[in-house]
This record gives sequence, C-alpha cells and structure tokens, in this order.
Amino acid sequence: MSGVKSENVELVEQPDAIGASIDEWTNLTLSAFPVHCLYRTTSLYQRSFHSHSGFEFYLCIQGSGTYIAGERIHTLGPGSFTVVRPMAMHRSRPDIEVPFHRYVLAVEKSYLEDLYERDGQIADWIEQWLPGTGSDSLHVQLNARQLLGLQETLSQLEREIREQQPGYPLAVKGLLLHMFTQLGRYQTEIGIVQPGSGERKRVVESILSYMMEHYQESLRIEDLCGQFHLSRSYLCKIFKQDTGVSVNEFLIAFRINKAKEYLQGNDLPITEVAASVGFQDISHFCHTFKRLTDLTPSGYRNLYHSI
Repeated sequence: MSGVKSENVELVEQPDAIGASIDEWTNLTLSAFPVHCLYRTTSLYQRSFHSHSGFEFYLCIQGSGTYIAGERIHTLGPGSFTVVRPMAMHRSRPDIEVPFHRYVLAVEKSYLEDLYERDGQIADWIEQWLPGTGSDSLHVQLNARQLLGLQETLSQLEREIREQQPGYPLAVKGLLLHMFTQLGRYQTEIGIVQPGSGERKRVVESILSYMMEHYQESLRIEDLCGQFHLSRSYLCKIFKQDTGVSVNEFLIAFRINKAKEYLQGNDLPITEVAASVGFQDISHFCHTFKRLTDLTPSGYRNLYHSI
C-alpha cells in the first residue's frame, strides 16, 4: 500500500519534503508589528500549501493563474482581490509564462478586530470584506479604476511600514481604514465572485471540501473515488493538475496544519494532538511533523508560546 500507512491513507505516492504547511516567517513578522505589506514582482514558487495566523489580502496587479484557498479555486488576473481567513490553507499558482505582480497584505487577527469592535457601523463596513462563517476566502474582481485606487493605498501602506517614520503606526491604521472605505464604496459596483465555474473545477473543490471535513478519519482513495464516482487515475490527475500537489500531499499538509492549531491553542498531550488530526502512530506523527517544519511538536509549541 502506498501513502502514509500509519494513518490508513491509501492515496498516491509518498511525498518527499513538501515544506512547512504554515508560514512561520509571516507569524514572526506579525508578532513584531501586526500589519505587513509587500509588493512582489519576482517569480513565485510555492511547493505546497501554507497558512499563517493573520488575514491575507491578495491583490493581483499583473499576470494570471489560480489561487487556492481552503476548498475554493479562484482565478487570478489584473484586479482580482482575494481575502483569506487566518490559518486557512492557501497557495498561489500563477502562470509562469507571463510576469506576475501582486500586493500581499497580512493583518494580525486581533489587531484587525480592534479596529472595529467598539463601533458597530465600522464593524459592518469591515466585516463584509472578511470571509464569512464556514468560508475560508472571499474573492472579487475589481475594474481598472478600482484596481488603481486600491493599488495606491497598498503602496502607501508598504512605504509606511518599510520606512517607519515617526507616527507610522497611526498612519498604518488610517490607511487600513481607508482601504476598507474604498472597498465598501466599490461594493455597490461589484459583487462577490461566486466559486466554481466549470464542472471539473467544482469536482476538485468538492474533493478539497470533503477531505477538509473528514481529515480526522481513515481516508482511502477508494472512498474518494466512490464518493465522487471517479476512477482513481482521473481523480488523482485532475487534483494534481488543479492544485499542484497530490491528494496525499494535501491531506498530510492539512493534518499537520491542524496539529499546529492544537499546539498553539492548548496543552493537550502530543499523543492526543496526533490522534485528533488523524495520526494513529505517534512516532510517525512526530517524524512527519519534524520533516515538514524542522521542529518537533513540543519544540513548535515552545517556540510559538515564546513569541
């Protein structure tokens, strides 16, 4: 049997080191200052999915491709704007044939909530631009005028954070509120992009959703094939082509990501954390966790609590 036998996963090939499923660099950056903004024009290669503790706001300026967040596959293009909730697994997959320019804004969750928790009007204005209950992401398409306006605001945010002139924390807070004001005004002109355009895309999104819901259980490739009425070869093919990783790679990354949430939030014994995310063999859990993060589960818990 291939796959991770200790979790009774009979999916596809055993992955090699697929990289950490959480962006620790972003977490450390947000612990130093709760807002981080970068304009990136370099080529992007994310071998696997990742997640972090802040909201991510992703504005595509130039290029094309897809952005996978949780169980949704969004289309990237000039003006596409995606918001991802904290700790949601996500990955950008730009087309490599064309230049790819984007702004990536990360905002720590409690900092963002503090912006509006005392004002119901502001709360309504901001929360409409955050993923709702049961959703990992929100995705819209801006027109050229809206894109230029939002791009200018994010450019100012990046400059304030980079230069750190006197009063920059106040300037950053003001620019964030201005960004949500812009988006709120845009809301009358645009609509939330509905997920799923095309039968194959809907199938892959359904597979992602099913795995995210049943990750604690024993999952076999035959179960997925029966659930979605697909042959093994076709299911594995379309999943890999649309997400960039195999079914097994995604499941392992998702389980380790969930384990990190447990390690961050409570003091459960490591054996209970392993069982809670679908690992039946504690030694294999520890080995897999260290292979993907370069830390033991206990080491990760200690590091996170020291931030």
